[in-house]
Amino acid sequence: MSPIGDEPQKVFTTFEVGKICGVFHTTVINWVNKGKLKAHCTPGKHRRILLADLLEFMRRFEMPIPEDLLLRSKSALVVEDDPAVQRMIVRALQSLPGLKVQACANGLDAMIAVGKDAPELLVLDINIPKVNGLEVCEILRNNEQTKPIKIIAVSGQRMSAQNDRFLRENADAFYLKPLSTAELKAKALELLEMDPVRD
Repeated sequence: MSPIGDEPQKVFTTFEVGKICGVFHTTVINWVNKGKLKAHCTPGKHRRILLADLLEFMRRFEMPIPEDLLLRSKSALVVEDDPAVQRMIVRALQSLPGLKVQACANGLDAMIAVGKDAPELLVLDINIPKVNGLEVCEILRNNEQTKPIKIIAVSGQRMSAQNDRFLRENADAFYLKPLSTAELKAKALELLEMDPVRD
């Protein structure tokens, strides 16, 4: 047990380190594999980098260190065209400490937002205008830069067998509306590997 008042060491995924250093997450994996960047493996074989090791690596290779690195939080993007549902999901996710939440109402705006600053988590309605959720999901999964984004798909309608299979293979979770915000928050915490909320 850590002494009271001790802050747990901040830990980053290879995806997050890629965003900080301006490279693909596969480049970060190569740094780790070559022994340039210290990392440890989770039981699920995911690489995790401690803040201290990341700072040491960036200083050693003379990389610019963002001023907000110590405060850097995880981010989520909610893509939902129903204003009431969007507000509900945003409010639920905003209650998770350390999670920055943004929202948009169609697939085109979602792709623009992801291109500017890719979030760690996407809550994606399937039936959205301009570019539907299935297409957004497919585009993200086929791009090395966006492949690690965790995707929670939601829909007000049951999926066809083909679309259901696609979501099982490409989304990290799928829920039918009406959504349980408690279940959504629990899944977000699990996918982002964040500590459960304590009262």
